Amino acid sequence: MSVLEKSARARVESDGLALLLSNPLLGAALAVVAVAQQLIGHIDCDVSWFLTFAEKVLDGRIAYVEASDPNPPAAFLSLMPAVLLARALHLPAEAMVAALVFLAAAGSIGFSFLLLRHGAARGRREWMQLLNAAIFLLLVAPEIVFAEREHIALLALLPLLAALAEERASAPLPLRVVAGLCGGLAVAMKPHFILAIALPALAIAWRERSARALLRAELVAAALAAIVATGATLIAFPAYVGEALPLALEVYGPARDDLGHFLAHSLALAYLALLAGFLVAARAAALGRESLVALAASLGFFAAFLLQGKGWMNHAYPAMVLLLFAWIFFALRDHAVPVAGLRAALTKFLFVPALLAAPAYFGIVEQLTDREEHEGLTAAVAAVAPPRPRIATIASQLDFGHPLTRRLAGEWVGRQNALFVTAAVGRLLEKAGPERRQRLEARRSADLAALAEDIRAGRPDIIVAEDRATREWVLKRPEMAAALDGYRLAKQAGDIEIWRRAE
Repeated sequence: MSVLEKSARARVESDGLALLLSNPLLGAALAVVAVAQQLIGHIDCDVSWFLTFAEKVLDGRIAYVEASDPNPPAAFLSLMPAVLLARALHLPAEAMVAALVFLAAAGSIGFSFLLLRHGAARGRREWMQLLNAAIFLLLVAPEIVFAEREHIALLALLPLLAALAEERASAPLPLRVVAGLCGGLAVAMKPHFILAIALPALAIAWRERSARALLRAELVAAALAAIVATGATLIAFPAYVGEALPLALEVYGPARDDLGHFLAHSLALAYLALLAGFLVAARAAALGRESLVALAASLGFFAAFLLQGKGWMNHAYPAMVLLLFAWIFFALRDHAVPVAGLRAALTKFLFVPALLAAPAYFGIVEQLTDREEHEGLTAAVAAVAPPRPRIATIASQLDFGHPLTRRLAGEWVGRQNALFVTAAVGRLLEKAGPERRQRLEARRSADLAALAEDIRAGRPDIIVAEDRATREWVLKRPEMAAALDGYRLAKQAGDIEIWRRAE
């Protein structure tokens, strides 16, 4: 076969693939898959806990006093509409969360495309490829991080990034302001997310060689929205500033994973490999504005991922997805120019496999098998618990109690979601000096005393203990003395102990 014949054949194959990727039926099928996944699986433990938090606040509990968490108020407020609608319509809150996130995603994608139409000119085929990619990455790929704060924040931020991707800010001013307001709300969910706005803004200013680019309407609106939203929530929930924020700064934030474990058990290395490949592939090419904005925002989210230092997949989700979007915009620019050599090899053997594997990064197996956080725990608790049980846990992680409590239509007993403070202090004490050790010990003592008080006052029907060693260590502490008096070991699920209150 001659070189010309090979070239013609490659072009035909490329055109055929482009037609497939731009087929509206593909987008419809992906949307069906996304809905089916959420019907088959369940929401993650974080979302389950924040639903419970929101319900407790609606029922009159004082936020960050009678129900508490180290995250800002926007974390549970973002789920409040789902709880209100679920109660009004007598539907499960989980189903309403999924429905509202699907609606938010549709609005975010549609709004972003409206803004992008004022940027680079594209044909119908390219727009459909982008749409199908957006449906895949924003609705199919999230899997068990669906409706997590990072997922919602990314959806809120996309229109702002689309506005920044315009060459001359040619979209109508009201649209750009609304896009900025949406982006600012994302920052209220986690202050780290400001990096995902700051880095693309700085990248655009550097590219245009003008500091005035930092005063674009969407960026000013985002800054004002972030300040107003954050300030309003802190004023509305003063206990966060007085109670939860100091705890977050002193204990939760510094309790980062060990670097070696972080790299080996998170998506950090996969991200860095994909980033390195992108930089190599783009080194000799003029990087399009959309790719630049997506890349810079991705780096901002990755920096937030590193700062949080927990290594959880939901923390990595926005960075990974935006990096894949940077690749996609880059690949679309290559359509008009033949690409060969290392650049073509990286696209074919790094980007394409990474894109197709995106659902695997975020728990596709767990979602499609509806695998519970701790296998057999729900059935074991249901076997010994009364109907609608009141449940507490002696556990370091929230996934022992959530979504278990909601699965059994039970009631959560306890102001915190788990003994995360006790667990974090245990790690921090290893490197703490005498003064800091004293403060940390006080935090741990208060955490255990709060759990003991919650158990005595709330009289849970069931107490789930992470394992025997954890239970015995906790109960040896003076703060927890006699906390399990009146309870008996009723069942076990692997190492997990299930204690029931005696009648």
